[in-house]
Amino acid sequence: MPANLTPEYFEAEKKYRAARTIEEKIAALREMLAVMPKHKGTDKLQADIRAKISKLKKLLAEEKKSGGRRRFIYPRKEGAGQCVLVGPPNVGKSSILAALTKAKPVIAPYPFSTQNYVIGMMPFEDIQIQLIDTPPFVPKKLPFWQIDITRNCDLVLLVADLSTDTLLDDLETTFQALEEHKITLIGKGERGEEIFGPVRKRTLVLANKVDAEGAADRLEILKEFLPDFPIVPVSAVTGEGLEEVKPLIFKELEVIRVYTKEPGHPPDMSDPLILKLGSTILDAAEKIHKDFARKLKYARVWGSSKFDGQRLERTYVLQDKDIVEFHI
Repeated sequence: MPANLTPEYFEAEKKYRAARTIEEKIAALREMLAVMPKHKGTDKLQADIRAKISKLKKLLAEEKKSGGRRRFIYPRKEGAGQCVLVGPPNVGKSSILAALTKAKPVIAPYPFSTQNYVIGMMPFEDIQIQLIDTPPFVPKKLPFWQIDITRNCDLVLLVADLSTDTLLDDLETTFQALEEHKITLIGKGERGEEIFGPVRKRTLVLANKVDAEGAADRLEILKEFLPDFPIVPVSAVTGEGLEEVKPLIFKELEVIRVYTKEPGHPPDMSDPLILKLGSTILDAAEKIHKDFARKLKYARVWGSSKFDGQRLERTYVLQDKDIVEFHI
């Protein structure tokens, strides 16, 4: 039986995704539960929501027991997309974060030096992309917040260690830890972004420590193990491959940059709108404001149009780096 969820439910779901505190997430889940239709088609969804509320309450109780420690805050999505670094212990996730951003995570030769998430902003051309380092992914030891952040991110950066012969076993452990929580990493195919149930997360593999002895042979083994995944050999120590990673991350995020201009004025190239691949002129207008979009009559486009300044309808599909002049 179809769920037939209401617009009010999806608004509450947006609140859940944007919530930064445990209390805010619990409140959004309760709102989702309150506004959804109650019938057999939503029985499982209702059970999933109640289970998530229960887990969040447990996490909140653990926080309160810890005394004066800082309350847990979920990371706010910023920039053109949110990417989570995932991998086994000691693969160099923190070193990659430090090399690609200005973040200063704890970097140590022993496992589990990262106990909480660490955020950094990676510059790419005229935008910033958010990278989040997290603790190692091992079975039975993933805290609820780590699972939640991974489910909610835009792209997974799976870090593999080319310096060790246990490369594949270590990755199998990470895949197992994620599968336990119904998170499947995919190299291609359709993403699944649901809050509940199984999800499919688009993944880019960073094969770290390419400068290590025997790394070339292990890289070939990794490619055979993950034939459908995009794999980039990198070294957080020497910097090899790191510049090549940036455009690939942008590509895998499946977003575009759109610049706006007012009639008679040059375009604003400093702060592009970030839109999903396949977005239209109307989508761009809605990104500015819903009322603005309702008043929109047409737009002129520079870039992907047949000629500069071509008048186009609201349904025109925009491309990366288009310039749009809205007319209302």
